[in-house]
Amino acid sequence: MLHLFRCLLGLIGLLCCAETAWAQSTAGYGDWQLHLPTNRPLRVADADDRVYVATEDAFYFLDKKLNTTQVLSRRDGLNDVGVAALAYDSVTRQTILAYRNTNIDILQANGRVRNLNDVLRKTIQGAKEVNNLSVGGGKAYLSTSFGLVVIDLVKIEVTDTYSNIGPGGTTVAVYDAAVANGALFAATSVGLMRGSLSSNLLDFRSWTIYRPVPVGAPTARPVYGTLTAYAGQVYAGVEGTGMAVYKFLPASSPTALGSWQAIPNTSATQFRRLRTSSIGVFVIDDNSGVRRIDLSGAVTTVVPPTGGTSILDAVRTRDGSFFVANLQNGLERVRPGTNQPAERFVANGPETRLAFSILADARTNKVNVFTGGYSERYAPSGMRSGFYEFSNGQWTNFTANALPRATDYPNPLSPSRGTRTPDGTLYVGSNGGGLMEWKGPGDFRLFGVGTPAGSPFIGTFGDVNRAEVTDLAADADGKVWVVNRHLSANTSGLFILDPVANTWRTIPWVFGLETLERIALDDAGYAWVSVARKTDPTNAPLGIFVIDPALTNPKPPRFFTTASGLPDNQIYELAKDRRGNMWAATSKGVAVFNDPNGPFDPSTQFVLPLVPQGDGKAFPTLFSEAVRTLAVDGGDRKWFGTDNGLWLFSPDADEALFHFTTANSPLPSNRIVDVKVNNKTGEVWVATDAGVVAYRGSASITEGAPQCAKVSPNPVRPEFAGTMGISGLANDALVKITDVAGHLVYATKANGGTVTWNMTNPNGQRVRSGVYLVMSSDADGKNTCVSKVAVLSK
Repeated sequence: MLHLFRCLLGLIGLLCCAETAWAQSTAGYGDWQLHLPTNRPLRVADADDRVYVATEDAFYFLDKKLNTTQVLSRRDGLNDVGVAALAYDSVTRQTILAYRNTNIDILQANGRVRNLNDVLRKTIQGAKEVNNLSVGGGKAYLSTSFGLVVIDLVKIEVTDTYSNIGPGGTTVAVYDAAVANGALFAATSVGLMRGSLSSNLLDFRSWTIYRPVPVGAPTARPVYGTLTAYAGQVYAGVEGTGMAVYKFLPASSPTALGSWQAIPNTSATQFRRLRTSSIGVFVIDDNSGVRRIDLSGAVTTVVPPTGGTSILDAVRTRDGSFFVANLQNGLERVRPGTNQPAERFVANGPETRLAFSILADARTNKVNVFTGGYSERYAPSGMRSGFYEFSNGQWTNFTANALPRATDYPNPLSPSRGTRTPDGTLYVGSNGGGLMEWKGPGDFRLFGVGTPAGSPFIGTFGDVNRAEVTDLAADADGKVWVVNRHLSANTSGLFILDPVANTWRTIPWVFGLETLERIALDDAGYAWVSVARKTDPTNAPLGIFVIDPALTNPKPPRFFTTASGLPDNQIYELAKDRRGNMWAATSKGVAVFNDPNGPFDPSTQFVLPLVPQGDGKAFPTLFSEAVRTLAVDGGDRKWFGTDNGLWLFSPDADEALFHFTTANSPLPSNRIVDVKVNNKTGEVWVATDAGVVAYRGSASITEGAPQCAKVSPNPVRPEFAGTMGISGLANDALVKITDVAGHLVYATKANGGTVTWNMTNPNGQRVRSGVYLVMSSDADGKNTCVSKVAVLSK
């Protein structure tokens, strides 16, 4: 028995080595990975060994000991996205997060996340905006546009909401709060207010307004917007005339009101935050960096400003260093009194959350995200935000910020979509800047209206600086099809570039070819192109063309509309599946062309996939949804993106397998802009209007001879509750999993080249500890392989 156990341990060690060698994705099967920018921090909180950072697009923490960052999301237990304010309570060792929609999470020291959605669920007239979070006396105070929300950090519950505390019981906006000497102070839209914690603060008569908002004060930002308490005193940042920090002086008489006194040398253009530490009050503002006010009132600069940047927040840690939220430079650690330069901590990721389209190329195992594009009705974005590339687990930004020299990167207008030729060359179409052939920094070619000579592009409405490329596709011979929507009558907008011969070919014009948008190529080499959803002033009919590119005796173009089976003539995307069928995503669901007679037989039509309802009825797939994007995975399953989340359907789209939304996944938004599958890894890349995420799907495509050692995770440890996967199998392989004695525990068919297993037997019970054999072959019994996986159970 001891010998057998040692053998098992030795095999586990070998399997661990194999897993390391084959690792291709940081996300487990069925898991998500966020790819959101972390380079524009807004708020920071010092929580012992971690610094939590809320940015414009993400939420993450820095491990102070390891100097590593980790982005947090719903997969880590959070209950929402868009952190607007955060604070740490050192007494209860809890970090409080307030999201933009007023949902609240409390991160406890044991790793548990407690959610308080009382405010989120409460119906409130007017805006529900989060301004700030502060802690004091075992309570957290959420400052909002409708008042002050009090959270008991011991009981983990919302205890009070102070809304109608203004003059006569009117509602006030609260921008910040602080507790000192048994009183609650609030910086509000009507002035600096104070109420005794021993009184009924729900009653507006329990509050005193010490400094009303001056008559005629500007309303663009609050006059009293920042508060903090230090050594029994309350400090306020006062904007407007004579901007300064004020300190509250309690009255000597119990019946007197007390007063506010300005502190010299604290003027600022705009106060960002007031922070408290053991050595004083820190003033954070736009033009002075971080200044300290000590007990005597002396003001010194502790973190000097960095020219051209904005410091929005800062915290001092126990070792005397400062973590600074610099909007332009990211999270910085500054060590005052030393000559050390500021350390910068920015997690690798895209430069911005902008995402118009995605290109996932299995041959190069690279994913590109393009930021430009156009509106629903083709108004150009006018942005020059570049594009991003994910390869080997790292992002590279091809932007003017990352590559400021035009000789390295030409910064084209609105990069919208891309394709790769078989040799890996990337071609990028821009909505206004024509076409770019990209092989890397400094190695590119640009094609615009008449430049270089022979370039066929036409500017929209005759504008030579507006060559709009809405889509492009590469064929197996390395030629690039380019769609140029230009709206010029009697002139085609469909071209083919031969990069080797450096020649262009124009597809002959028929009515509608001047106002195309999307393109997909089928197995016969035909091009399927959709007419743009807005065609004025040409007023071409909407639908789909099929183009035969043959040089001799080409078949006349075929035009498909609702009369040819489409559910609607407004087309968002076209795609070919693994069986060679052509799919169309429309404003009223999806349709498929799968007639073996081909598209040029006038009797053939698109058909609508139907989803049975169990009562003998069936409805067209997603018929009530605008399906804005679609993708096909290695198992020929269909991914559909809508304004109401992401859907996974069976190969024939007659069964919904998953519906992902912000409620059950880390999707940052339900509005799906694009979806594409990297069929080498099985990752499903999803662009939303709030950023990009990737889902580790259970399907892939194996190119070449099957390789049978891609098992992940391996070994499967007792605490693992996810899904184990084996990839690199023969495509659509038949798979059986047995124990070492040959007893069958699981049998299935691979999705493309991947199979997943939840480590249960036919009875639904987790299998016992041991080594299991994964045996697979193709449908003909060839391309067999045997893989091993070690499962450790409790």
